[in-house]
Amino acid sequence: MSDAPFHSTVEDGLALLTVAGSGTGNALGGSFWEQLHAFMEGARRRDDIRAIALTGAGGTFSVGMDLRWYVVRLRRAQRSGNAAFMDEDVRLLQRAVSAVADCPKPVVALIEGECTGAALELAAACDIRYATRSARFALPEAELGIVADLGGLQRLPLLINQGHLRELAFTGRTVDAARALRIGLVNDLYPDATALRRAARELTDDLRRHPAHVMEGIKRTLDLVHQDGTRRGLDHCAHWNGVHTGPDGLSEAMAARLRRPAAPGADTHLRSTAAP
Repeated sequence: MSDAPFHSTVEDGLALLTVAGSGTGNALGGSFWEQLHAFMEGARRRDDIRAIALTGAGGTFSVGMDLRWYVVRLRRAQRSGNAAFMDEDVRLLQRAVSAVADCPKPVVALIEGECTGAALELAAACDIRYATRSARFALPEAELGIVADLGGLQRLPLLINQGHLRELAFTGRTVDAARALRIGLVNDLYPDATALRRAARELTDDLRRHPAHVMEGIKRTLDLVHQDGTRRGLDHCAHWNGVHTGPDGLSEAMAARLRRPAAPGADTHLRSTAAP
């Protein structure tokens, strides 16, 4: 197994990105964020790519932010005395997620198993979400005393109504696949990973029947009305977390979360993860 945070293949117009991340459960840390941004920027210039699918390795989309990785970053910032670290760092992560949303090619998330915290914010940046019946979703950033700040609170209202979103964000509760479909969080459910990939392939085949510039034009037109609000919201929550939580508070909350015993049968320390 490669140590790369994801691997990609391109076949018949479909670029498939399989996320491995930097920790158990495809946790999102390390070089994942920079490489995701670089891939999306490169994909916009490739004529052989008509659509992009994001999926996770090993039957899990992603448990979200790699807390172990991020705690190390926070402690380094504390030692350096860099008061602006949280604001600067979250904008780097926001840039990677926004590169998914801003990519002119249609992007589909193929979700198995857990899709939590930063992973749900990443899925919300995709144009379409397909999931297996085992998929489950949560936005538990409030457990760490922070506001979700990678775009979930800006993009999820375009998918689900305010009542469902506020319940997700206020409580951190897990939503199963059946409810996710019912509230519009996912487009459709499939029995397994093979069926998910088949659906992505069929979608790409449909897209290839139309000119690429038309697909880009549709996406740009749909996004245009919301872009200013999304940018303002991203700026607001980055500033809010820096002022109200700060590196010290977030480091302590993440360390406490990592010390918490995992539920029986759960993956170790990353069952509830959140964006910084």
